[in-house]
Amino acid sequence: MKVCLTILFGASLLYSLAPAADFEFVVIGDTRPRLESESFRPFESLIAKINVQQPALVVNVGDLIYGYGTTGKERQWDNYQAVIKTIQAPYHQLPGNHDTHSKAARKIYGQRFGVFYQSFDYGDCHFVLLDNSEQERWGYLGPVQLAWLRNDLQQTPARQVFVFLHFPVWEPERVTPEYYEFWRKTLQPLFKASRVRAVFGGHYHTYGPTREFDGIHYYITGGGGAELIPSYQKSGGVYHYMKVHVMGDSLDVRVVTQHGELSDAEADMMSGLQFADRNVSRIGLPASWSELKAGKLFTVTLNNPNHQTMNGSAEWILDDRAFAVAPRRIAIGVPAGGSAQYHFTLQARQDAVTLQSLPRLEFNVAAGQTRQRFHRDIRFLQELSTPHRDGPNADGGWGPALKLGEGSALAAELRSGYDATNLYLKLTVPKCDAGEAKELGFSDEVQIGLARRLNAEAFGSDLLRLGWNADVQEARDRTPGPKPGAILSGTTSICRSEGQRTTYEMAIPLRLLKKLNVAAGSRLIVDVSFPVPEAAASASAVAAPPVNTFSFRVRYGIDSLAPVYFVELNFGPKR
Repeated sequence: MKVCLTILFGASLLYSLAPAADFEFVVIGDTRPRLESESFRPFESLIAKINVQQPALVVNVGDLIYGYGTTGKERQWDNYQAVIKTIQAPYHQLPGNHDTHSKAARKIYGQRFGVFYQSFDYGDCHFVLLDNSEQERWGYLGPVQLAWLRNDLQQTPARQVFVFLHFPVWEPERVTPEYYEFWRKTLQPLFKASRVRAVFGGHYHTYGPTREFDGIHYYITGGGGAELIPSYQKSGGVYHYMKVHVMGDSLDVRVVTQHGELSDAEADMMSGLQFADRNVSRIGLPASWSELKAGKLFTVTLNNPNHQTMNGSAEWILDDRAFAVAPRRIAIGVPAGGSAQYHFTLQARQDAVTLQSLPRLEFNVAAGQTRQRFHRDIRFLQELSTPHRDGPNADGGWGPALKLGEGSALAAELRSGYDATNLYLKLTVPKCDAGEAKELGFSDEVQIGLARRLNAEAFGSDLLRLGWNADVQEARDRTPGPKPGAILSGTTSICRSEGQRTTYEMAIPLRLLKKLNVAAGSRLIVDVSFPVPEAAASASAVAAPPVNTFSFRVRYGIDSLAPVYFVELNFGPKR
């Protein structure tokens, strides 16, 4: 039986490895229709451009149909197969989570296509297509496939190797920590030892960020037809595919859209992920609606790490019916290595708004020959008094309860306190089935991020992120970095459920928060996220969040959304 499975699910198509002339291949990903639509129109429009360019081959990195929901899968596959017949170049594919999201869906895929992973040669280059959605787990590559991969890479005499998979497991914020660790400890060393030149993934509906580890380039291309990430669209991102030109030992990567071609660096900056995260803080404003109706003054600071002056412009993108911002457009001029501050007034024009109408500041700047586009979102903060207490068991040591999400019906609330040793958080959330949440990609029932204020209006990225589960007393480290998922020694949690609500009483040692300067009079930004039960998070709730529920975070993939609430803790004087 094992032999049969290997033949069925893993195939190697080995041809003679004669030196090839320069050639081009195309990589495209997430070509499925939007939601339960059956229209492949964006994918079909890109196919027309691919056919004109006549590449040597095309690789699709998965999410070929919508798959989820009630629409018949057989008809979706019929439509997909009719569409790909129009591709004139040799075409190769691998499955994504939408294609094999259940045992039944996986069976249909196997009956239709026979192989889930494979390898083949073109000239003196070796192409390896992996399935890292085995057992319906996002990022999982099982032992049989891993053994096949080791043997395949050991046996190939190819000069250079290209690897393709659906989930970008090298991005710690986009997959569960165990699969990131699997990549770091197992896949990356194997790739490094096997002449792998580049790795291509999808799943995230954007382009980039492009990474490099040990000389291996890692690319994400997820703009082949599925709904694009809003922030990517706001920064100019559109549907696209990659055109890779192999010239001996060098590669030239172009990102092709309906409007033309971009270099890898130009396309990578479309979503602003790298530049914005390094140089621009988040804008945090109080969620007091009366103050917003009167007009709120705030400042945005822009740093320039370049050796040349940064010039350009910034403009607010907003719904004029909901907000007014003045000035609407500004000129940018930041000296080399310096910073500049820009002052604005934000005024709310309605008593209630939804997530989609929040203003965002879009930058279009250049330093020398380097052009960058990125944006900053406004985040509304709730405030919570955090009293000093006499110890972990002190009576009355909790501050007042804060309902998370003004106007929200999710029935979540937060209390806080601190002493000389710990920060204490008491979080009550709607009860959610842990097994169901983990199937959707949530390895934690609750995540807590902690960041510091940079100035009166801005706060930075999370310096510490913790993952909590009801059946484990200690928290796991979910901070992006080399060792995600490690137990954070000294953290404790007591969990209890009553009816449809679960309460966590958490203690976080202050020694873990040294960079955050927790002390009387200080301020700390906490963001809280947790999966919501189906009854409270229907499809319509995700598409149109409740009034004044301002922020959503993507947790472990584009399909798993959880509300995230930003709270400023104000630390009271010591007793």
